[in-house]
Parts: sequence; structure tokens; C-alpha cells
Amino acid sequence: MNESQSASEGSVNANLRAIMLMLAAMACFTLADMLLKIASQTLPVGQVMMTLGIGSTLVFLVLMRIKKEPVLLSPLRQRPVMLRNIGDIFASISMCLALAYVPLSIIGAVIQTVPLMITVVAALFLGERVGIRRISAIIIGFSGVLFILQPGNSDFDHMVFLALMAAIGMTVRDIGTKLISTEVSTLLLSLYAAVLFIFSGSVLLMITGGARLPDAGMFGLFAAMIVLGSLGYIFVTNAIRLGEMSVVSPFRYSRLLFSVAVGILILGEQVNAMMLFGCVLTIGAGLYIWRREMVLQPSPASTVTAGSRG
Repeated sequence: MNESQSASEGSVNANLRAIMLMLAAMACFTLADMLLKIASQTLPVGQVMMTLGIGSTLVFLVLMRIKKEPVLLSPLRQRPVMLRNIGDIFASISMCLALAYVPLSIIGAVIQTVPLMITVVAALFLGERVGIRRISAIIIGFSGVLFILQPGNSDFDHMVFLALMAAIGMTVRDIGTKLISTEVSTLLLSLYAAVLFIFSGSVLLMITGGARLPDAGMFGLFAAMIVLGSLGYIFVTNAIRLGEMSVVSPFRYSRLLFSVAVGILILGEQVNAMMLFGCVLTIGAGLYIWRREMVLQPSPASTVTAGSRG
């Protein structure tokens, strides 16, 4: 076996591991979102965020101590880390507020625009060339969001835009994550995110007020939420850093399946035909962009987005 074949097989294996990690992350996030949504019906969103952030911080600190990783502050000055953290703050606040007011199935559908947004960011800011076919796919994908949100509906709730804002934050976070040097550990990045979650929650709680002591049952819910959220964060960060973005990103769409299933079967939410049509448009557009990338076989340098051609 020559070196090129060995490198090719190594890339395939890395992408396969990244795909499995992404699927596991989406399942964990969906379950954590469900628990956060349940908790936010009883406690202020800011208090829920602070509790989740404190618990996740303790989890990551313990894991770092077990692996004998130092807690470093110097990476915080790196621009990619700053970009990631800004996106994380924006995404976490928007997502938690959305979970308090918007059906989980709709949130899961809107979040599927992240791969499309990554392609747009690549074309506008990272010098990637995007051809007419992918531009058309992007337009179709975002038109699917209109069917999902249904702004012309008489019972349209403007709170659904919180889910769209969360998707924008996640896009910024993922771009920043891919640009960060591999010398900065996944656990350290996850620790930063957990601390920022505490900060975001405290600011939100100061604005809304209303903090109170949770009951015994809520403590068990928080424990499960912390474990699932921490695992999901580790899985998704490793998936993004391990695999090629163009290969891994489409598997974010599994979150829609998980969210709709949880929303309907556990939370009793309803999904109409127009929303499902919008989901098909958005996911179909994302998968088409991914397929174009696979056909065009981008160079290794084009790993941040869905490619540099087509």
C-alpha cells in the first residue's frame, strides 16, 4: 500500500468516526434540549442556563484533571477562539430562549440551515467560489425556512426567529472551531463554552429576575441535562475537528429527525404538511450541496466549508 492510499484510507476512517460522533451529538443535544424546555417551564431560563453551565464546568474540569490537561487562558487571545466564543454566546442565549417559547420540532427544523449558512459564509468571507448550482440550492434551502416558520400564518409567533438567531450563532461557532489549531484541546474549548454559558445565563437572569430554589425532582432533571449536554458538546467539537466539514455537516440533519420524534411522541407537538415540505426543501438543498462537493473532489485546503467550486 503506497502513501497516497494510506492517507486516503485514513481520511475515510476519520470521516466515518466524525459522522458517528455527529449523530451521537445530535441525539444528546435533542434530549438535553427537551429537558431544558421542560425545566424552563418552571424556572427562569437564565437560572436554567446557569445551573447547566455550572454543572458542565465541573464535568469538564474533572475530565481535564483526569487527563492531566492544564486549564490555559492564553488560547482565549487567539482570533479563532474569540470567534468561536462569540458565536457560542449568541447561539446559547438564542437557543435557550427559543426552547422556552418555541416548539422543539420547529427549532430542530430551523437549525438545519446551519450547513447552508456555512456555505454562504465561505463564499462571502473565506474566498470560496460557489457556482450557480449551489447558489440556487442555497436559495431553495432558505425558502424552505419560510415554509417552516410560516410568517403569513394567523397564529405566527415572532419568537421563532430566536431559533434562526441560534442557527446564525452556531454557524459562527463552527467556523471558528474549524479554524482553531489542534493544539488547543477539545476539553479546554468545551470548558470555555461552559463558563460562557454561566455568564450568559447570569446576564439573562439579572434582566428577567425570578430565581427560586428547584425541587428535588428538578435536580435529577438537571443532572441528566448536564451529562447529555456535556457529552453532546464533546462529540460535536470532536466531529468538526476530526472530519471534513463538507462530509460531516449533512449529518446535522439527524437532529431534525430526533427533534420531531421527541416533539411529537413526548411533548405532544403537532407538525403540519407545510412545515414538513419546508424541511424537505432545506434538507434537500443541503444534501445537494454536499453531493456537489463530493463530485467535485475539493482540495484538502477546502475543509472549512462545502468546497471551493461548483
